[in-house]
Amino acid sequence: MLASTLFALLTAGHLGLVCRCGLRFARTGDRILLVPALVAAALVYDNGVLAAGRWIGVGEALELWTVPRFVAHIVLTPLLIPWSCAAAGRAGVGWARRPGVRAAAYAVTGAVIALGVFGELLHLELMPAEWARTVRYTARESSLAGVLPVIVTVLVVLVAALAVWRARGFRLWTVTTVTMLVVAGAMPPMLLTNCAELLFMAGIVATAIWLSGADRASGAGRDGGSPGPGQAMNTRPRGRL
Repeated sequence: MLASTLFALLTAGHLGLVCRCGLRFARTGDRILLVPALVAAALVYDNGVLAAGRWIGVGEALELWTVPRFVAHIVLTPLLIPWSCAAAGRAGVGWARRPGVRAAAYAVTGAVIALGVFGELLHLELMPAEWARTVRYTARESSLAGVLPVIVTVLVVLVAALAVWRARGFRLWTVTTVTMLVVAGAMPPMLLTNCAELLFMAGIVATAIWLSGADRASGAGRDGGSPGPGQAMNTRPRGRL
């Protein structure tokens, strides 16, 4: 019961991030907010199914509701790769603005999605599992194709976050991403991993809000590199998560 309640709280947390992106988008119309909102919405569904599994019970209904969870992780999560490249470019990271880098980001995104689809989704077999009185369906056999899209995505996000930290002094994105990597690498119970996911997405959304609006882009130098000495001190975001 407690675990289901905690998953419900995680659902509410991700829903709050979606709403925050929506409110900011309504004010600015900035498309930098769309991908974070989409990924957070997918995690609303993911944690919602985990929270409700105990009451739905083992059966065809829960199994059908589980398939979109795997689809979202494999297809939607990698969209953070080109988003991170765009965010770094918006923040003034010169190399992230190069056409070749952006093309490479889209190529990597397509490759990891294809790997996940053909290596995992098309051969997906689910089986019921229980943990802490929660009920869910999980893959009968774990494969590298199923986890690689998420691993590659988080690593690319970390590279972009570090670049933004160096260029603009914005640390939050890096801190939340490193936390996600450390927690996932420790392979804790799923609930702790999902808590780290919420923190990771909070960092993504906070970065999107910080970048949203023309004032964020104007802080970078005209050459796309780091801001000037006077600009470097003015990196405090106007919007808060």
